Amino acid sequence: MNQHTSYEEAFPVIGPALISKAQELRLYGYDTATPENIWRYLTQKKWKRETESFRLHKVVQEILQVKAGDYMNFMTNEEYKQTAGRTGLEDEELNLLLHGNPNDEH
Repeated sequence: MNQHTSYEEAFPVIGPALISKAQELRLYGYDTATPENIWRYLTQKKWKRETESFRLHKVVQEILQVKAGDYMNFMTNEEYKQTAGRTGLEDEELNLLLHGNPNDEH
């Protein structure tokens, strides 16, 4: 099962690892942790620029190494983006809200 594959082909195969990670995160109180949300975090954030095929055991390893803080940061930013869309915030305003003004000195 260490064959090279694409992310789309891997999703159904690596389901048990995603379920295990989701259960672990829910034990820590992260109620939004689902296999689908973890997969979305990995494909949209962690593996965003990776387009090559990969080995399944590496994907499982990365799933099991997902840090709760990284996952929750991603989910929080996704929620802000959805909320901004409903409130009519522009991209520049949303960026300022999420990251602050880069010209401000602390």
